[in-house]
Order: sequence, then structure tokens, then C-alpha cells
Amino acid sequence: MITHSTRSRRWPIPLTLVATTLFAALTLVGRRPSSEGIDSLATAFDDSTMAATLTAEQKLVDFQVSADETEEAVNSQIGTAGAQAGSLSLPASSEVLPAPLEHVRQSVADGVGEASTRFGGEVGKAGRFASSRVTESLLGLAQAGGLGDLKPGGLSVEWEELAISGVGGARLKAVVAYPKAGAAEATRRFPVVVLCNSWVMNWWEYAVKQQEWAAAGYVVLMYVARGWWESEGEVTAAGPLEVDDARRVLDTVETRASDWHADPSRIATAGVSYGGGLAVLTAAADSRVTAAVSLSGWGNINRALAGQGAPNLFWYEVLKLSGSPWVGMGRLSKSVSPHFRAILAGNRSEEVVGWCRTRSPEAHLQDLCGGGRATPVLLSNNAEDRLFAPDAALLYRQALHGAGCRVETMIHEGIHAMAELPGMLGFSDAVATSSPLWSRVLAFLDANLKPGAAPPPPPPPALSFQLRQPEASVFKNYVPVYLDFDSWPSPRVQPSSYRLRGDALAPPQARDVAAPSPPPKAEECTRRLAYGPDTGFSGGGPLLSPFVSAAAGVQIKSYRRAINSSSAALFVAPPQAAPLRVCGIPNATFHASSSMDRFQLAARVFSMAPNGELELLSFGARDVWHRGPDPPCLRPDGITDERGTPRGLVGPPRRYLRPDDVRDNWDVPAGGAGEVVVRMAALCTDVPAGNAVALGLSLHDPTRAAANSDVALRVDVGCCGASALWLPVVGASGGAAL
Repeated sequence: MITHSTRSRRWPIPLTLVATTLFAALTLVGRRPSSEGIDSLATAFDDSTMAATLTAEQKLVDFQVSADETEEAVNSQIGTAGAQAGSLSLPASSEVLPAPLEHVRQSVADGVGEASTRFGGEVGKAGRFASSRVTESLLGLAQAGGLGDLKPGGLSVEWEELAISGVGGARLKAVVAYPKAGAAEATRRFPVVVLCNSWVMNWWEYAVKQQEWAAAGYVVLMYVARGWWESEGEVTAAGPLEVDDARRVLDTVETRASDWHADPSRIATAGVSYGGGLAVLTAAADSRVTAAVSLSGWGNINRALAGQGAPNLFWYEVLKLSGSPWVGMGRLSKSVSPHFRAILAGNRSEEVVGWCRTRSPEAHLQDLCGGGRATPVLLSNNAEDRLFAPDAALLYRQALHGAGCRVETMIHEGIHAMAELPGMLGFSDAVATSSPLWSRVLAFLDANLKPGAAPPPPPPPALSFQLRQPEASVFKNYVPVYLDFDSWPSPRVQPSSYRLRGDALAPPQARDVAAPSPPPKAEECTRRLAYGPDTGFSGGGPLLSPFVSAAAGVQIKSYRRAINSSSAALFVAPPQAAPLRVCGIPNATFHASSSMDRFQLAARVFSMAPNGELELLSFGARDVWHRGPDPPCLRPDGITDERGTPRGLVGPPRRYLRPDDVRDNWDVPAGGAGEVVVRMAALCTDVPAGNAVALGLSLHDPTRAAANSDVALRVDVGCCGASALWLPVVGASGGAAL
């Protein structure tokens, strides 16, 4: 366990004012929606809000797309895109933009969808225009004054704007910050960090970090991926076009290396969210990348959109709407939505699986980690992120580590990109928490791009997991506590089982700590659940509730007296005699039988106070879409199942089927019973003495679409020892400070 101390606080108004003024000025010159656009935006927002609250039965009507229909639509879109991509063979080049602000203003008239005339600059024309001069002046003054994360001293920084020619000649907006070449630096060559924008974000997203890192001796190039803001083309959701564009960016670094005093043999890719996923995909595709940083990124796109077979409807709507010109200043390709819909509909055709595989870093492990590369990767995700969830991040970490990559992992409190945001604005140590994230990123870059420049630091932990402290939330002034683990899984963390017995959870026994579930048997008692959205459990909304929980420490709570006993069940363990520390991925194993082939099991773990107040610790949902063996569409050649058993007849085994780690089918005959496993979000928290561990179970999770919302659905769960909750408990001997 470590604590990260904070330096003396300085109120961040000056840098906040600088950043706000700069960002507002650059944003306001952008496209302003007309009254019709505002109405369209309001309607779209209302539609997305409704989508998150519709019953599963209503919403899934749109998603019951047959494999053939979806494939036909997808292949039509992909065929068009592929034909276009196949005819594009322009060489990579670097062109300097004309005045960017004028082009943003011009976009008001041209429209976001008509980008062909935005970059009319001539090659060789000076790339020092209004926004780069303003940025350089303001951030230079901020650094001289030591505001926020910008420390006085260091190297002087020069800025340049340019257009990089991507695939098909699509011009990508880019901004580079690099150390000025004084007499002392004339012969120096600096390592390079290539940043890519997050979903919907523009070039100024990393401006403060570019200034900070360039002053520390890096060439920092940020580019805007195709289809966003001024960059031309369409968004294909981190597909081959985006990856090939990123390789063109690397070509530009090599071409301009002498101008920027760059060392193209030392390149790292990095980014937040969309940029983080592309950073790792680019590193896998191009061996010129020697390290990668993924912050709030993903390893498996199917796990994000439909993990455990449960469609993530809210985030599907968010991604779709924010990719539109009115909402997100983007141009989402028409080929993307059919694939999203197919994933959510449970379509596992080979074409859809291949589309997911291409965009999932976990499918490119051999390129990234094999062949002697062992690329260093820094992963950082957030515990309340309901898009790229923390359990998915730990599974991603294990996939990279198992393939041979050197992986550092951090899990913080907060929703999607919440831990990253203060540092991106330049006050990671001034507003609220003294976050170690960005200092850890810079240390990672130094260790892998500047070897030998300083005495080597001690090896970083394999996993740093922030302890949840409601009294010390993200936007409160406090020193966060992280548990450091030298390896993961850690011997300090042991799975402890709480078995369902009647309406209670039997506490773990010493001999049962790591014991497997007993074989299914005829249960002496069962707990019957009926489908119904009115469960009495509060899971919170998909965005606002976890944000308030992480930001202000207002925890998501339910009450035992409010539980609807017909559609929900609550199993409670005896009160804790001593504090219990839980750190890792909880899961629940249920011995169940269902009256219908399709159903959802939603599990929640609570810390229950003596008065019956239930504080939500973690939750998850598993959808079963069909009963029986895998259908033929799940058996393409050469694919293996979760245990590595070959399913196909020819071709090399590849551990990547859907891609996920839990099947959507339930290999149980009609009328029979079997095991259903529900994985829940990773957490690191304490259950205080006097509180009890509790497990909630229902057939409805409001944040995930249910495979079956028929009110006649009934599921029986065995509660005489065959069903159990498994918690990753940090033992007192493991050094946990309680």
C-alpha cells in the first residue's frame, strides 16, 4: 500500500483562466448550430435518454436483426469502404495548414460534412499561425509562472500546425510542440510522443501536456483522427483506415525529424479513450513504436458494448449520437452503426466477429508482444467507468502480460476519463485529488524513451488500485490511497466464497477459501425469481449516478425494506467482526433453471449497514441468448473456445471467438439446470466492521438490455450451497492496512 502525498496547494484560477480562455476562443469560432440544429440536438438527446430507460422488450425490437440481414447490410457498407480504401495509394506527406481559425470559421458555411476545401495550404508555407502563436504565448507564460502542472524552467517550446496526408489523401489536423533549438540543443535529438484525440475531442485536448512534456525534452505531436472536427474523412471506429493514418503520422515524424530535432527511433503512442485504443492498435501495427500508453481505453470492443452478452444500450446511443455532426463534430461512417447493432443483437457471424477483432487490441497480441518485441504498455482505467469497465481492464492486462508485454496498470476512482481530466487541463495536483496518474505516465515515458538519462527508478508495481474512500472523493481535497501489487493475480488476494443458504450468505470457511463449486445436485431449496423491472435495487443511472458517487462521495444506496421479493432476492451474510478489504473482480456462480431459453441474471454486491441501508459496491449482468450447444455460426475454422479447445477443422488455433470470455449460450438441455457465472466490476474497497456483505439478484439490470423481458419468465436459483458469491479478499497477512 502506498499513499501519494500532495504538494502545497495553489488555487488554480490563473491556469484555469488561461486554459478556459484559450479553449473557449478556439471552440467558439467553430460551427454554431442553427435553431433547427438545436431542436435536432434536443430531440436526439431526448431519444438517447429514452433509450436508456425503455424496457428491454421495447428496445430489443430494434436489435433483433438476423445474422443474414445484418451481414448483408454490413457487407454492403464494408464493400463500399473497402473499394474506396483499395484505390487510395497516395504517399504520406506533410503539409502546412493555412490559418486554422479561418478554416474553422469557414466550416460554419461549408458544414462539417464538407471538409474537402478546409486545408488548401501550400507545402513549405510557414506553419506558424494564430492559434499556435496564441497557444505558445499563453502556455509559455503559464509555465514561466509555474501554474498548475507547468513548472518554471526547462526547455523553451515551439509550436507548429500542419496537415498530415492520411489514407486517400484525407488531411488530418496536427499540432506539434517541440524544444527550441538553442546552441546547447543544436545536436540533440529528442524522443517523440504521438497523441491522438479522444472521441469527439479536438487538437487542444492535450495542449497543456504538450507544453509540459516538450519543456521536459520531448517532441509531442497531437493529431486529430479522421472524421473529427477539421480532419477529413469519416470515423470508422478505430478501423484499418485509422491505424493506417497513424502510420502515416509516424512517416511524418521521420520526414520532419531534423526540423523538430526528433529521434524517430524512440517513439511512444498515447491517448485517452478513443486515442488510447488507437495508441495500442498503432503500436501493434508498427514496430517503430517502442511504448504505448492507453488511458481509459479498451482491449476488447465486444466486451465494452455487449460484455457477458448483455447489451450496453446507453453507451451505444452515446457513441452513435456523439459521432454525428451536430452533437460531436464528427462524421461517423455508415458502416459503423450496422456493426454496433449486430453486436448488441447477439449476432456472432464470422464477419461481425472479424470486425470486432480488427478493432480490439487483444486480437493483436502477437504483433504487439511476440517476436521479441515485448512492448511496454501502461494501462489506466477508472473504477466507475461503465463503458470500458475496470474488470475488462484487468482482463486486458492479463492478456497483454500473458502474451509477453511489459504492463503497468492503474485503476482509479471515477467514471470514464474522470481521473485523466484534471491533468489534461493542467491542474492534476490543484483541484481536488493529488492524482499520481500523469506523473506516472511521464515516469513511464522517461523509463522507456530516455533509458540511462537518470538513475533507474525502482520497478513499478504491476497494479496500483485506488482504494475507494467515500469521505475523500475525486473532487475533494485529499490524498488518495493506492494498493500496490508487485504481481497480478496477487498471492495477497484470495477468492473467498459466500455460499447461498436459504436467504443468507454463509461466511467463508478456512477450508472453503479457494474450493471449487460442488457439482450440481438436486437442490433441497430454491429461490424463484419473476421478471420485472421493479426490483427495489438502485443501480444508479449509467452516467450521472456513478459521476456523483465518485465526484462527491454520495454513494448509490438501496434499502432492504424496499426490495420487491417477487422480482428480486437479497442474501445477507453475518455482520463483519472486523473490516474486510476487497480488491479485484468479484463474481457469482448460480445453479439455476429457467422457464424460457433466454434470460438475464443481474447480480449486485452491497455493504449493508445495521439499519438495512445497502451501499452498492459492484454489479454485473449476464444474458443467456440461447440454450444448448454453440450454434454453427460460433464455429469458424481455427477458432478455439475459452479453454483453448479447437473448434474448427483447419487453420492455426486463435483464442478469439466472439471476442469475449463468457459464452452467450447456456449448454443446458430444455427443462434442465446448470451453472451461470456473472462477473462484476472490479473494485477496491473496505466493508467496515458491523456491516454485512449482501448479494442482490434479479432478472433485470436497468443499464443493460435483458435478453428476455417476458413477464411470464421465471428463474429458480439454488440456495443450498451450490450457488456462491466469490469475493477477492486482501488477507491481513498480505500487508493490507485496515
